[in-house]
Amino acid sequence: MAILMKNFPFLFRFIFLFMLTFSSIVQSKGDLTRQEPIDVEIFMKGIKGKVHYYEPSVLKFETGKLYKLIIKNISDSKHYFTSKRFAESIFTRKIQINKNNQKISEIKGVISEVEVFPGNSVEWWFIPIKTGRYDDLSCHVEDEKSKKKHSRMGMIGTIVVE
Repeated sequence: MAILMKNFPFLFRFIFLFMLTFSSIVQSKGDLTRQEPIDVEIFMKGIKGKVHYYEPSVLKFETGKLYKLIIKNISDSKHYFTSKRFAESIFTRKIQINKNNQKISEIKGVISEVEVFPGNSVEWWFIPIKTGRYDDLSCHVEDEKSKKKHSRMGMIGTIVVE
């Protein structure tokens, strides 16, 4: 007991440093605000009067991870990225709009649909909080030439959250 008491300052410092080290590791692992985003790109493609589609048409995410979904419209038409069921299963941190590689706007709050005009892109930052398979990804813009909804012309998709 005398040896324990003699070395108490050393033991106390060792235990304190040990707890501090491991508590910060555990804390940062559970602190979702400190995550680096995982970049995922989806392209909106198509030609008026012919075809419209997402590439890829299947997106996969994991709960608890921060994603930056980069939605790029490289077609000749405006498009929607709409999946109400997916939007209800995530926490949206922000939508970020960039112009000439400069951030020009951030939108915060509940988002259920994103519209992107030709030649532009947006970033949707989110954390999935509920697992599921969402087959309701679609674009309901009407094609100027065929007068059909883009979804009827092939612009549909699936989002899987594991």
